[in-house]
Parts: sequence; structure tokens; C-alpha cells
Amino acid sequence: YAPWCPACQQLQPVWKEFANWGEDMGVNIAKVDVTDQPGLSGRFIITSLPTIYHCKDGVFRKYQGARTKEDFLSFVDEQKWKAVEPVSSWLGPSSFLMNSMSALFKLSMFIRRCHNYMTEHLGIPVWGSYVIFGLATLFSGLALGLLLVFIADFVFPSRRFSSSDYYQS
Repeated sequence: YAPWCPACQQLQPVWKEFANWGEDMGVNIAKVDVTDQPGLSGRFIITSLPTIYHCKDGVFRKYQGARTKEDFLSFVDEQKWKAVEPVSSWLGPSSFLMNSMSALFKLSMFIRRCHNYMTEHLGIPVWGSYVIFGLATLFSGLALGLLLVFIADFVFPSRRFSSSDYYQS
């Protein structure tokens, strides 16, 4: 969920009632603010809010049913979750792909915080922040490209100059 989301705000009282039943049913019911945890937003491929997942024994299923307390209770209590197709393993939240996606989301939030710090605390104009990030991107790309060339030359050295015929002339 997100605090600014109208659909999340509408679901809030129902979710709270459902969460009160969690202990009686022996399940944990939680909510996660994707604005505070952007990595989870990427890890679970959150494209709409609110998004509800059922997790049991490390298997994740996306809940697509009605958003009432009774429907939530029957989904868990009557084990209707067994009829829902699990999230595939390569799209699962602990897969390499989703860990990478999570890292990208965290990186974007870090860049946003840096931009806000430069513009709000240091007084750099917005365009100045963009120039700084553009130059940082350019130079880091050049440095990484140069590093890859050095690694490639070390692993696969050029044979063009290794011939003894070249040095005799």
C-alpha cells in the first residue's frame, strides 16, 4: 500500500478488521508501505495499489479476489489460495532477477534523495543537479567501459604484436 493511494485508504478499515482475525487463524497479516520500502515494490513487481500477496512455505500467490473481510477470511480459512497459480520461481521475490530489480528501485530512491539534498540543502538549481548526474553517469560509464577493455585485453591479449616477424623489420 501507499499512504497517498485512495484505493489503499478505502481498503484500510477492512484490512484492519481482517488483521484482527489473523492471530485466531494462526497467520501473520501485514502491510508494507512501498514509499518506505521501494525495494519490495521492485521485488514483487507492484504495478497497482493495493497489491495483496498470500505466502505459505515460501510460495507466493497474488490475491485477485474481492476486497472484503469475508472474502479474505474464506481465502485463507477455506484454503482457496490453493487454486491460485503461484508466482513463477524466476519472478519470485527471492530470485536473482527480482533481487536485481529491487536494487534498481533502491538505487533510484538513492538518486532521488541525492537530488533533493543538492537542491534543498545545498541550493543547487534543479538543472545543476541534472548536469551533475549527467556528468556522473557519463564518467562512470567511461570508467566502466575502460575497465572492461582492460579486463578483455588481459584475458584475451592481442596476438597482432606477438609475432617475431614484426620486430625484425
